[in-house]
Parts: sequence; structure tokens; C-alpha cells
Amino acid sequence: MVEHIHDCIVVGAGPAGSAAALQLARDGLDVVLLERGARPGEKNVMSGVLVAEKLCTLVPDFCQRAPLQRRIIGYEGYILGEDEVLRLPALRRYREGNDPSLLFTVFRSQFDAWFAQEAVDAGAELFTATLVEDLLWQDGRVAGVRTVRGDLRARVVIGADGVNSTVAERSGLRAPPSPEDVSLIVRQILDLPADVIEERFTLRPGEGVLSLFTGTVSGPNEHKGVYYTEMYTNRDSVSMTTEVPLDVLQACGMPNHDVLAARERHPYIARLIQGAVLREYQAHLIPWGGVADLDCLYGDGVLLAGDAGKFMTTEGVGSWPAMASGAAAARTVEYACEKGDSSRATLAVYLDLLDEERMVKTQREAHEEWERDKRQREIAAQRPTHLLRIARRYFEDWMPEEMEKEYPYSLWSEAYHSLVKPLAPWYVRWPLGLAAWIDTLGWRRQQAQK
Repeated sequence: MVEHIHDCIVVGAGPAGSAAALQLARDGLDVVLLERGARPGEKNVMSGVLVAEKLCTLVPDFCQRAPLQRRIIGYEGYILGEDEVLRLPALRRYREGNDPSLLFTVFRSQFDAWFAQEAVDAGAELFTATLVEDLLWQDGRVAGVRTVRGDLRARVVIGADGVNSTVAERSGLRAPPSPEDVSLIVRQILDLPADVIEERFTLRPGEGVLSLFTGTVSGPNEHKGVYYTEMYTNRDSVSMTTEVPLDVLQACGMPNHDVLAARERHPYIARLIQGAVLREYQAHLIPWGGVADLDCLYGDGVLLAGDAGKFMTTEGVGSWPAMASGAAAARTVEYACEKGDSSRATLAVYLDLLDEERMVKTQREAHEEWERDKRQREIAAQRPTHLLRIARRYFEDWMPEEMEKEYPYSLWSEAYHSLVKPLAPWYVRWPLGLAAWIDTLGWRRQQAQK
């Protein structure tokens, strides 16, 4: 018997994989979606923030049908000290309607299952509890996958199987990620009644808020690093995360779960989550830095999408880049099937389709930002401390004599020396440095007259 050859096999039923399978099935192609868990989302029980920019084009009425938690109406930033907090400028939008630019909190265990079912309803075949162990090759190109349940063949294989992608590694497109290219997120979900959440966060039913807390952590070896904690509201629970690049984690020697526990005890956060009960706890790796080499996203008979391809925005958002790259990968497969050729040269059209989805620009910006951040990480580790120090001075009505000796500069001059001078180019430093010097001279004369 002649073995059946599918048009496409999609490995991984996350946002990228389901978006690709949905697009392919709607266009009438023979597509198989493989998921290693017993159900989509089972291996990703975390909650998360969904950017619906691409989803609204794939499923226009998702607001009415998808398992959403709360619509995010505001983003708030905080700098954490040991027993103090500095609130940064924040904005809340009380906009009604289904604006696709809005964010939603979701439980990925629920959302991934729903999104994969959308692909199935469109005609895709879904096989769960199916772990891909290796790739099949024919005449030097990827020709299918080897799974624990048997071999499957296809004209093109799309790898959407996460940051530790089997498809990416076995195809030779990408090596295993290095510690500086990924971040570890530790997340816990804390149960709180909906009315308590709405009272403490000043929300109405269905509204949510995302808070980012930035703080410096000093490990046993005295190396300092910046750890980020996110808190966002679900219907009847609050999600808290702590995130840090793996290389910073190794240098600091401070485990993420210890930092998360300390953040829970911070006076500001402790009052927000008072009385909460732990529901879930999980650790998860995500890529950072965007796609450095776009030519590594495709090969003979194979494409990478989502976390497998390291798609990410400058802010670390992965949901809409995953769906956008999945949709572009699906259109690439359609083009290859029309031509009857799945060679690397034909699949190179993937880059043009990614560019139409704004992914090429997004990845370039994300990678450039990541490279700058790596060079400036030691400076960035001091930034929370400097901001708190400046805030203390700004809000003090008087300054004891012993504190006068502690500050060599005026308030605005200290802001220049702490935040601007270490990062700005010379043509920015020169005029601002002169202004800071003049301001310090005037400040010292005022201090001498007291």
C-alpha cells in the first residue's frame, strides 16, 4: 500500500500551531495537528495575557466564544524597595466594545483546547498524547515525523513545539537555546473571590489590570540582578509571576521561587493578595531576544513558528507573534503545495509573508533591544535603586544635615548621573551634563545658606 502523504503536519497545539492548522484547514488542505499532552493546553496549565491582534482576524467573534477571563483595561508599573514602592505613571482605558488591541487574561489550559478545537471544526485532524521523537527524511529534506504512535509523512512539517523544539533541533535549523536566550518564569495562581478582586484593584466585573513590579535582588555572592514580577487579575483569582533571564539567575544564585516568596511578603503586594489560596504553581521557559537569523526559520520541507522560532516582541509578548507566524507558515505551505515543491528555495517565501504580518520588523527590533539590554545589564541592575533614591528626595520636605552629605548632586543632577549619563550618547550627555552641573551649583549655594 502507498503510504498517505499529508499536505502538512503541525507539531504543537499551542497558539502558533493551532493558528497554522486553522488557516490550512479552512483553505482545504490536508493537515494533521500533533500534541504531546492528553489534550491541548495540558502541558501549559499557566494563565497568561492574550494579545488579540491576530486572533481577531482568525476568529472574528472570539470575544463571544473564547474562554476569556478579564479584559485588561490598564497597565501599571512599580519599582519595589525592601519596604517601599514607587508607582510609575499608569493609564487605564475604560473603552467598551471588542477592540482587537485590547488584552485579555486567559488560562492557557482552557484557551489552547478551545483554539485547537477551532482548527478541528475547520477540518484539521488532531492527535493528542503523541510525542514527536524524530524527523523523517527523504532525498535530503524533511518528509514527516516519527512519533511514539508511528510515522506520519507530509510535504511540509511546521515546528510549533515550544522553546525546546524537537523539530528545530532535529532539522538543524536551531541549536538548543543558551541561558542568555531564554527566561525562566515561575508562576502561581492565587484564588480570590471576584468581588474582592474588583474592590482591591478598583475594577468592575469583567475588567482586569496588569501590574509589573521591578526590583533588584542580591544573591549569596552579592551579584545584583533585576527580577520582574507580574500580577494580573483573572475572574476569581490573581496570577503572580517572577521572571529573569537564565544567565542572570545563574549569576545571582537566587532561585526564582525564593524571589516570588519574598515578593509575596512585600507590604504592598501582601495587602493585595491577603486571604488568597494557592491553586497552581508552575515554572516555564520562554525565548527572549527575537529571531536573530531569519534564514534559520525554514529549510527543505520544514518551517518554524511561535516559540520554536523564537518569535517575540520587544516587550516579551509572545501570543500574537505566535499566531501571526503560524498564519504566515500556513500560507507558505499553501504556496509550496500549489507549486508542488517544498524545497528551501520555495519555502523562502515565508520571509515575505512574515513581513506582511509585521514580524520581520518586530523580530529585528526585539533582537536589537535584547543586544542592548545584555550590554547594559549591570547598569540596569542599579536602576531600581536609583529611582527609589530619587523619589525619596523628591517627596521629602526637609533634609537632615547628615543626609546632606550623602547627596553630592542636586535632585535633577542626580537623575542625570544615575539614569541618563550611563546610557546616553555623548551628544546627549554634553548639554544635559552642563545643565546638571549648573543646577548642582545653585543647589549647593542654597544648602550653604541654610
